[in-house]
Amino acid sequence: MFSLQSTRRRFSRQNKYSSMASYQPNSNDPRSIPEISRKEIFARLRDPSLVLLDVLPREAFATAHIPGSISLPVSEVSQRARELLPNSAQEIAVYCASAT
Repeated sequence: MFSLQSTRRRFSRQNKYSSMASYQPNSNDPRSIPEISRKEIFARLRDPSLVLLDVLPREAFATAHIPGSISLPVSEVSQRARELLPNSAQEIAVYCASAT
């Protein structure tokens, strides 16, 4: 079961990365989700061991997204996560929007 309710990745109002975190699908405690810096995300954009997951609505993804990221709107996680993320041991970086 995938739960993305407590991810700590955000875009600022200017769509800049303000905070990011790595999410392991088996992590049950949101406080245990390690944060990852913008610098590390940029350094790892082409790293096949990292999946960059955009949980914004499809319309937002179509407007702008990080190149190489996968669109999986949070409303579809329970239905499509296994299809799009078959390797549950793979490191997943999740990002979404924030008003802050």
